[in-house]
Order: sequence, then C-alpha cells, then structure tokens
Amino acid sequence: MMMNDVIELILKSQKINIIAHEDEDADSVGSCFAMKLALKSLGKEAECCFSSPTEKRIAFLGSDYTVFDENTDYTADLCICLDCGDIKRTGSRIKVLESAKNTLSIDHHETNTNFAEVNLVEAKAAATAEILYTLFCEMGIGIDKEIAANLYAAISADTGSFKYSNVTPKTMQIAGELILTGIDHAQISRFLHDMDDVEVIKCKAELMQRIESYFDGRFTLVTANDELFEKYGITERDSGDIVNIPRAVRGCEIAVSIREAAEKIKVSFRSNGEKSVSQLAMRFGGGGHAKASGAKITGKTADAVKEEIIKAVGELLND
Repeated sequence: MMMNDVIELILKSQKINIIAHEDEDADSVGSCFAMKLALKSLGKEAECCFSSPTEKRIAFLGSDYTVFDENTDYTADLCICLDCGDIKRTGSRIKVLESAKNTLSIDHHETNTNFAEVNLVEAKAAATAEILYTLFCEMGIGIDKEIAANLYAAISADTGSFKYSNVTPKTMQIAGELILTGIDHAQISRFLHDMDDVEVIKCKAELMQRIESYFDGRFTLVTANDELFEKYGITERDSGDIVNIPRAVRGCEIAVSIREAAEKIKVSFRSNGEKSVSQLAMRFGGGGHAKASGAKITGKTADAVKEEIIKAVGELLND
C-alpha cells in the first residue's frame, strides 16, 4: 500500500477511533497516543479505545484513552488499528472496526493478515512507531516533545532499549531525531526497562528458579500461573515479559514462557539465533515476528501445551 493512500484516507476522515491489539504493550500504547496527538494537530476528532487499563510500567505515558464498553456507540469515519497483525487480536473491539466507515491498519508484524480496507505493513520496521514517524513527516505534522516521547517509548520498548536485532540504522536515526526534540530519553528508558515494584522483582526471582532447559540448553522455558502472581500480590500484566528470564540463559537459542490464566494460556516465543519463531507461534494460533512472537491457547491444559511446545521446538531446532 502506498503511503499516499494512507494519507488521503486520514485527511478525508474527521471522526477517528484508534485501537491496537488487546493487552496493549508500550509500542501499541505509545503509537496510539502519538497518533491521537497527531490527528488532533490536524483538527481531527480522535479517541483511543483500549481493551483494559494500561499496565503499571507504561502508565507514565498518560491516561488519555477510554476502555472498551460494549454499550458505547463507536460509529466513526475511520478506525485506525495500530500494531496488530490479526483482527482476532482486537478481541471484542472488533465492534470498533465494524462500526467505522473505513478501516486502516498500520503495523510491523510479518504475519499481518491485511485485515483492514487499507493496510500499511512494514515488517522490517523495528516498531509500529517507526512507521508512524515516517508517516507524520510525510504529512508535515510537527513532532513536538509529547508526540516524540510516545514514539520514542514505543520504539525503545520493542527494541529492548535498542539492543535487539530488529534495530536498523533507520531506527537509530529516528531515535536521534526524537531525542533532538528535548525529550528525557533516559527517564523513559528507566521507566520501561529498569524499574519494577519489589513484589514483581521477588516474583521474577522465583521464576528464575523455575527455568527448565532442553536440547543441551538450546531451548529454555519458564511457566507461571495465577497462583504465583497472587502469592506476590501482583497481576500477570505487572510481571511484564517474563520470557526474557529464560531468554537470558547462555546458549539459549529459543526461549518460551507459558502463562496459565483463568480462561486461556498465553505463550511467548523468543529467538536468540537464526531460527524464526513466527511460524512456530502460528502453529499455536498466534503470530508475530521472526525473533518475537506469541499465541493464546484455549481448551488445553498448561501441561499439554508445554509438551506440544517442547516437541515443536525440538523439531525446529533439528530442522
């Protein structure tokens, strides 16, 4: 899809709803907030609709959003869906998409299904916010400190503070331009990457004791459930990306976290090597990137899911 088609669709729309994938992370939240600010600078009526309140670690980005309500009328000229590779990941907010006259998806997941009427998908972008920066520049939108802070936070989060392999020279160039606006990039990084409540740190310490290793250390795994989080008085979302715990083990090529919730099992896949985990996630009904993907599974026990994943990872490593 040409950038001009995206710009034309945005400019002809007045009332715009903005959504992202459910259980919004920093890339989706920062992207949504940046988009709302950009649209308002154009005189548009814009609203961010999230699936739930933002998690504590990214609350510093603000609270200028609404939480989806089934009884609300979401009629709009346009619904922009950000950082979402599959319409199923919008959850109940598919109503927001269906209520709009037009739909637009802007995303960087390589498994994106092009579910919107207009789709701007750049799989090589480190974060959706990286695509938005280019879009805003093309539209002549001034990127002030507030927009810049949201874009920077989004990019920093999806690159692991610029240490993941998805970082490109363009990523660093954009980050530099955002820093030039005067944002406190060090504080943003501290909030995102170097700060947790003591209860979360204690929970992660216990998770470290649960690391399992398979295939001569090439595959590491950790499991968690609601009982663990309740033990420390936190929620599953407070814990962040626990998959980074087994991922940090020396020699690990693929890391997985299995989080058992009340009605579903959330699985996160990470790759430290040459193997892509996006197709692995798709085997379990999910998707994402070559280095980072996820899936949500229902109708199975955590033990059954674990066995299937160990088998699937073994096949991938031996391929």
